[in-house]
Amino acid sequence: MNALASPVIAAGIMDLNPGLSLWTAITFLVLIGVLWKFAFGPITRMLAERETTIRDAIDSARTEREEAEKLLAKQKEALAKAQRDAAELAKRNQQEMEAFRVQLTAQARKEADDMVAAARKSIQEERKIAVAQLRAEVADLAVSAAARIVKSSLDEKTQRQLVDEYIKDLPAGRA
Repeated sequence: MNALASPVIAAGIMDLNPGLSLWTAITFLVLIGVLWKFAFGPITRMLAERETTIRDAIDSARTEREEAEKLLAKQKEALAKAQRDAAELAKRNQQEMEAFRVQLTAQARKEADDMVAAARKSIQEERKIAVAQLRAEVADLAVSAAARIVKSSLDEKTQRQLVDEYIKDLPAGRA
């Protein structure tokens, strides 16, 4: 064989080359150091910031939810109070209307009773006037009749006096 030509030893995949392994390990460690200093630190900080942001957002959402639940409870309470107030107002209005109706009914009844009493009084007064007029006419007729029958010389004043006495003596039912 040729002296210049050295035998080429073919290394297989499973063969271990100590020099190559050493340089691979050194390169790997340098790469990890560089990554640790320039990549892992910023990535870790970014992840920590992201974690903090997410935690703050969750806490904020929780706080806002609690406030919303408190506001909802207040609104429900206010709505219930408004409904109670409206029911109370409607009940009070109904009671006032009932009292007003009773008052108007009593007033109308009193006015009707007063009108009936006034009508009765008026009827009694008119009856008295009619009876007095009737008595006067009866007296005039009686005087005329007596004057025709008697044809005496009694004067009209005496005749009227006799008729009035006669009418007074009549029973109340006939007069």
